[in-house]
Amino acid sequence: MTAKITPKTQNLHATIYEKLKSQIINLTLKPGQKLQDRQLGLQFGVSRTPIREALNRLVQEDFVRQISGRGYFVKEISIRDIEEIYEVREALEVLAAQQAIRNINNQQIKKLSEILNSHKKLIQKGEVKSRLLEEADFHKTIALSSENQYLYEIINNIFDKIAVFQGIDILTSKRVKAAYQQHREIFNLLKEKKAQMLEKKLRRHISEAKRDAIERLKKETGFLYLGYHA
Repeated sequence: MTAKITPKTQNLHATIYEKLKSQIINLTLKPGQKLQDRQLGLQFGVSRTPIREALNRLVQEDFVRQISGRGYFVKEISIRDIEEIYEVREALEVLAAQQAIRNINNQQIKKLSEILNSHKKLIQKGEVKSRLLEEADFHKTIALSSENQYLYEIINNIFDKIAVFQGIDILTSKRVKAAYQQHREIFNLLKEKKAQMLEKKLRRHISEAKRDAIERLKKETGFLYLGYHA
């Protein structure tokens, strides 16, 4: 008999889902690692039902793979994954920036400026992980400024996946500083409403980020796939 879904169980599913997703993003759960519902149930102090509900949702969002007869596994990272997610990111962020030029308000411009100032301080302190969060916030704020909620939600989800790629290894100081400078230029072009130059700069920024993610993946050994997989 199917378990009855109540508001309480729905909240439990959501809580487990968020915890597992966070552990995947920060690489506490490694790509390729098997996820056993019984063990996870003991870890979280819940039955297997909310665990399976959370795992199935993560399968739908492509963070987890379900293999018939073997169970659930954290999805491995391949070069193809990086190429495809960055291709989608580029197309959607260009669209978001175009809409943001028309719709951004002074409060959002102020927020972007504050993010960049914080970003600069984090670079000076060498706090790379915090800097990655600031970078995501910068792009998400531009997406939010598009005033297209569906577009913002898709881009937000894309950055959850990119967070896994960025957790592969520590970025070089050179790449960190280059990304910051590019953000400054993107910000200025957005304020000045220079659409064509903004698109060109944004595409270059994302292309370089993709190349960097692929290079870092190639340096990794062990739990990450270096090539393409089905």
